[in-house]
Amino acid sequence: MAKFVILILVTFLFVSVLSQDPADGWLGYAAGTYQPGQVITYVEAKWKVGQNPSVGGAFFSPWFGIEASDNLNLIQPVNPWTGDEWMIYNEYFQWDPENNIDSDSHVVQPGDTLFGSVTFNPNDNSYTMSHTDLNDGWTVNTTIPIQQDDNGNYKNYTIIYFVMEKVWNCNQYPPDGQVTFFDIKVEYNNAQVTPKWQTSYVDDVCNCRAHIVDDSTIQITWDTSL
Repeated sequence: MAKFVILILVTFLFVSVLSQDPADGWLGYAAGTYQPGQVITYVEAKWKVGQNPSVGGAFFSPWFGIEASDNLNLIQPVNPWTGDEWMIYNEYFQWDPENNIDSDSHVVQPGDTLFGSVTFNPNDNSYTMSHTDLNDGWTVNTTIPIQQDDNGNYKNYTIIYFVMEKVWNCNQYPPDGQVTFFDIKVEYNNAQVTPKWQTSYVDDVCNCRAHIVDDSTIQITWDTSL
């Protein structure tokens, strides 16, 4: 698929009429935070690419990412179904001023195991996303500078999201009805911790809900029969 087509689809997926996250189009999601004053220094997770939908033509994505405390800056390794194939790439979306950055992309297959990570770089106040297909070894890295606020202070990334995003007909989602993020590892201030998780949804579609399975596993489920 041509890169410009992908960029158009990405804009359609991740930009909504709201002014901050969680945004219109988010289905079930889990949000993690930790102690006030501490910032995210590392996150990683694995998950398997879902089955191909029985009905094509939709554009949606499971993903995880980190966000600034004002909910205006989102750093996310994404795994969209683009209507007829699965892809992976890195995404940065900034609400104000609006800015969208996408890495190179790669086609992945149902059942492939994916690995994503986000790492804080203290030397230059940036984060590096890494996204890898562990089956074929393809990987991409993207470094995003941390935006400064109106007072010149670097924003603090304090929120972790695991999300299923974009509204379509239920039979256009993967028929296996779930995506499971596993081997989740989270560090705040360079120490591995268990965040405080909350689950919710924005659009109530196909009973899509997030579930905290254990300290290192989050599952998002949906019902394709509705």
